[in-house]
Amino acid sequence: MEKIKNCSEENAKYIHRRLQEYNSQYITDCEDLSYCIENENGECIAGIVASRDLDCITIDYLFVDDAYREKGYGSKLLTYLEMQAVRMSAKRIILNTFSFQAPDFYEKHGYELFGKIEPCFGDYGQYFFKKEL
Repeated sequence: MEKIKNCSEENAKYIHRRLQEYNSQYITDCEDLSYCIENENGECIAGIVASRDLDCITIDYLFVDDAYREKGYGSKLLTYLEMQAVRMSAKRIILNTFSFQAPDFYEKHGYELFGKIEPCFGDYGQYFFKKEL
């Protein structure tokens, strides 16, 4: 008899792989996009992780180390990704962020808020943005 239980890391990877296999029947043109900025010691101080599916870029993560925040690294990464997206003929970029992260940052860069859940986690809101290219 079937039962529901907590997934092992191995099973979680299996589920992810199988969903990707299923999705690949419909979304045949995709790629992962990840860029980072390294300091003089070769350490990653900021990075952006995204993917392209057909003509849409999805930003999964944008992170800047605390010691390097407010120095333009996030903007540089976002601008670089946008340039790559245009080069790839993408039509839009989508992402979600939380109220304790960077909703103002994305609005400053021309992203349009198209949905929000307030509150989502405790008192924190979740915001959904897009930018047409």
